[in-house]
Amino acid sequence: MTEARTIVVIGGTSGIGRAIAVRFAREGENIVVAGRDAARGGESVAECLQSGAAAARFIATDVADPASVEALARETQSAFGIPDVVVNCAGILQSGKRVLDQDLDEDERLWRINYRGTLLGCQIFGRLMAGRGTGAILNVGSLASFAPLSLPAYTPGKHAVLALTGILAAELGPQGVRVNAVAPGYTLSDGLKARIAAGERNPDAILATTALRRFVAPDDVAEAALFLCSARAASITGVTLPVDAGWLVQAPYAHYLCGNPIKSLSQEQQAEP
Repeated sequence: MTEARTIVVIGGTSGIGRAIAVRFAREGENIVVAGRDAARGGESVAECLQSGAAAARFIATDVADPASVEALARETQSAFGIPDVVVNCAGILQSGKRVLDQDLDEDERLWRINYRGTLLGCQIFGRLMAGRGTGAILNVGSLASFAPLSLPAYTPGKHAVLALTGILAAELGPQGVRVNAVAPGYTLSDGLKARIAAGERNPDAILATTALRRFVAPDDVAEAALFLCSARAASITGVTLPVDAGWLVQAPYAHYLCGNPIKSLSQEQQAEP
């Protein structure tokens, strides 16, 4: 029997992070769920154990506090040893606004959690993995890692996560540590469901922006995470993989098509002199 790996999911108490933790649990791994909400953390741990985890525990962690992330590493190492996989999924969202209206306190908070929180996870666990000579780090980016979305604090932070992933892949590769990221699209999480129910999001309009005309499920992102952190991806590092139902291709294609419609063959023949 293969020995269980140890997987740390920072931000694993809900949404995509929880789906990732549960997906690894189904592989019989040791799961550490890290986050701020102990109640939701307990629910995630219970689901991981029900799904087949060899062991699972919750460790209270605030990624805005470096000492808290250091404590997470110490507790994980004490319980399971140096982890094999670390997923940096902790983050907060932002409502749309213009750059000139961006409040600086909100900007600082998003950067501290979304970017610096990811950086801390990479630094602290990356040092441990590099010393051992093996490991995989997975960061969670966004469509905002690639596109200039109207989220003037969230978008630059997620673009920075893409850059950080590439830098670390180059720096840690010689020590046997792979670093990749996933970039989820419109994911049908509890938060998005609530906004749709409240009339704050138009589901039909969202679906029309995707090539596959579907929402991304948290489990879709979890499957990509599992692959990128597995031996099947042994030669893959420095990649930020969109899991977006084709949003990144549909958006520019559709807008270009509006100004440059494709003519049918019969229309082209009629246009000939």
